[in-house]
Amino acid sequence: MTDQEHFEIKGDRALSSGDTDKLGFRQVSRRIAASLVDRASQDGFVVGIEGAWGSGKSSLLFLIGDELRKLPSTRRPSIINFRPWLIGSRDALITGLFSDLSSELEKFALEAGDATPLYKSKAQEASKALRSFMNGLSRTGAAIEVVGEASGWGPAKLIGKSVRAIGDITRGESASPQLSELKDKLVKSLRELDHRFIVTIDDVDRLEPAEVIEILRLVRSVVDLPNVIYILCYDSEILAQSIERAAGVKSGKAYLEKIVQLTAMVPQPEPFQLRQWFTDELHQIASVKDDDELSRLRAVIDHEGGRQLLTPRSVIRALDAIRFFWPALRDIRADLADLVWLQIIKDGNPALYRWIEAYCATFSAISVGAARIEEAEKSKELSALFEAVPEGHFNDMMYRYYFAEQLPGVEVDYAEEGRGFSIFQHVSEHERDLAVRAGRLSSPDHYRLYFALAAPSHALTNDEFATIWEASNAGPQQTSDSLLELHSAAQSGSLTKADVLLERLKGQVYEDLSAKQCENFLTAFSNMMDEAYRIRPFDHFWINSFWERAERLVPFFISNLEDDDRKRVLRLMFEHGDAIGWLTSMFRRETFAHGRYGERPKPEEEWLFQEDELDEINAILLERYRSMSFQDVISSPKPVSLLFAWMQGGDKEGPCNLIAGHAESDAGFLDALEGLTSWINSSDRGRFKVLKRENLESFMDLDGTTARLQGLVDDPQLGERARRIVEVLKLGNEY
Repeated sequence: MTDQEHFEIKGDRALSSGDTDKLGFRQVSRRIAASLVDRASQDGFVVGIEGAWGSGKSSLLFLIGDELRKLPSTRRPSIINFRPWLIGSRDALITGLFSDLSSELEKFALEAGDATPLYKSKAQEASKALRSFMNGLSRTGAAIEVVGEASGWGPAKLIGKSVRAIGDITRGESASPQLSELKDKLVKSLRELDHRFIVTIDDVDRLEPAEVIEILRLVRSVVDLPNVIYILCYDSEILAQSIERAAGVKSGKAYLEKIVQLTAMVPQPEPFQLRQWFTDELHQIASVKDDDELSRLRAVIDHEGGRQLLTPRSVIRALDAIRFFWPALRDIRADLADLVWLQIIKDGNPALYRWIEAYCATFSAISVGAARIEEAEKSKELSALFEAVPEGHFNDMMYRYYFAEQLPGVEVDYAEEGRGFSIFQHVSEHERDLAVRAGRLSSPDHYRLYFALAAPSHALTNDEFATIWEASNAGPQQTSDSLLELHSAAQSGSLTKADVLLERLKGQVYEDLSAKQCENFLTAFSNMMDEAYRIRPFDHFWINSFWERAERLVPFFISNLEDDDRKRVLRLMFEHGDAIGWLTSMFRRETFAHGRYGERPKPEEEWLFQEDELDEINAILLERYRSMSFQDVISSPKPVSLLFAWMQGGDKEGPCNLIAGHAESDAGFLDALEGLTSWINSSDRGRFKVLKRENLESFMDLDGTTARLQGLVDDPQLGERARRIVEVLKLGNEY
C-alpha cells in the first residue's frame, strides 16, 4: 500500500479485489467455498451467513466468491450476485432473479463449446428449459405466490397478475405447454446438467419487511431448483423482526429456520486484534509530539477503544474520521490522543459525544469568564452524562480515571456513596495554559476545533505453546530463543506470534506460571528485546509494540517472586541485560510515572517498580551509560531516548560530554547530529526523519551548532551530509 492510500478515506464498504484481509477471513471463506462445491446436496439449498451489522458479512461473502472463482474449471460453479435492494417491486424481484439466472445459464451454455457433445447438449437444453418456463410465465400473465401457512412452504401457485417483463427476455419463443410441465422439464435439465449455480444475496436484513418475505419465498419455493445454492447474508435478530412484522408470526427465527438449511457465523475478531488493526493504520496516518501524548494515546486505545472498537466497521469508521479531521488539526499542532478519543466515542456512542461537546463549550465559557454555573446545573449535567451511557458504564475505576483525565475540570469521586464524578471543578491558570500551549481538547482556545470540523483468532498452536512453556522452565537463554523464533512468525499487520503469546500471558496464563518461569521470562526480556527489534523492526515509539507488551507483563512476573528474588532479578536485568534500549524505555517510563521528571505522575498502582527499586535501577543505568562509547549509544535502538534517560536520571553533563567529545572532528560532529534525528509520520509526507530543536538544544549549544553546520555546507567531503542535516533540522521546526 502506498503512503497516499493510507490517507484516503476508505468508506464503509466490503473487501474487494486487492484489499488486505486484516482479520483472517480468507481461511474461513476457503473452507466454506470447498463445502459448497464438494459437500452440498444436488437439491436446492439455502445457506445463511449470519453476523451483526458491521461484523464483515459482505467481506466474507466477497472472499467466498473469490475462492470459488479460483477453483479449477471442472469444479468451478457459476456465481450470480443478486442484489434485490436495487429492484423496486415484487414482480421485478421475480423478473430480476430469473433474468440473472438465465443470463448465467446461457453464458455457461456458450462456454461449454469445448466440452463433449453430450455435455454441451445438456447445457443448451437447460438454458432452453429455463427460457421456456420464463416465457410460459409471461404468456399466462402470471405472478407467483406460495400456498400454505406462513410458517411452512407449499407448492408454487400461479395467480393472474402481470409479470410482463419476463416476456421481454424470451420474446419470439413458441407457445408454452402447462407451466407445471415446463417447471418439471427445467428441474430435470438442471439435475442432468450437474453444474452448480451459486446465487449470493447480500444485506437481506436491510430490505423492507414485505420485501424480505418475497425474497425468502423466491429462494425457498419459486426458484427452488436443483444445483442452485443460495447464500443469504443477514443479521438474524433484525431479519427475524422484519419477518414477524410482515408475516404476522410469533417467531421470526422459527420461520427463518424453515428457509435456511445451514448457517455460518461471521468469525468474531478478538478485541485486541481490532485494536491492533486500528493502531497499525493510525500509525500510518499521524504521529504524536511527545511521550506524554503517546502515553495518553495508549490509554485511549486500551480503555475507550476496548469498549467501542467492537466490529471491523467500527474500526474503519473511526479511522476514516481521523483521516478526515487530522490534517487540519495537525496544522495547528492539536493533540492526537484527544482526537482519537473523541472519534472513537462519536461512532460508538453519539449521545456521549454530544454531552462532551456541550460540556467543553460550557467549561470554555466559564474559563474565560463569560458564564458561571450553579450547583443545581452541575447536578443536572452530571445526570445527563449518566443518561448518555449504558448502566454500569463507569463502574470500572481505571476507566473512570482515564475518562476524567481527558476533560477539563472533571475529577473522579471515589466515595462509595458519591456520584462517580465531580464536574466543572476549578482548573488552575497553570494547567489551563499548559492545555492552550498543547492545543488540547481541554483548552478553551482550541476545544471547538475538535468538533467543528464537524475472526478467527490468530492463536498459537498447541505445539508452539508447549515449546515456549518447556523453554521457560529450562532457562532464560532457551526462553529468549523461543521468543525470538515466535517474533519472526508474522500474524496480521505488525502482529507476530510473540505478540499473541504476550497477550495470552497477560490475559489468561500468567497466574499459573511458576516463580522460575517468571524469572526466566524477565531475564529473557532483558537480553533479547533489542535483538527482536533488529530482527524484525517495529516502531517502538508507538502503541502496542512488542516492547510495550513485554513492559506490561513485568509487574505480573515480578509479583510472583519472593522479595529477595525480586531484588536479585531486577538487579540482574539492569546490570547485565543486553537489551539496553528496552531497559532504558522502562526506566524512562518509570522516571515520569514516579513524578521524578515531567508534571504528570501516575497513580502508584500503575508503577512498574517501587521507589527503592527505581533508585537502584537509576544508579545501575547511570553507571552503564557512563561506560558506553558514542558508537554504543548510537547503535542502540533508541539513542535519543537513551541520552534523555541518562540526563533525566540525574547526570546532565554525561551525555553532553560524550557528544562533545565525539564532535571534536567535523565528521564526528555530523555523526552526532545524525544520531539526534528521529522518525515521524505525516499524512502529507509519509515517514521521514527530522532533527527536533528540543533534541538538539538538550545536548548541544544550539547557536554554535547551527553556525558550525552552516560552515560545513560547502565542504567538498562533508557538504552533502551537512546539507541533509540542515534540511532535517528545518523539518524538525515544522513538525
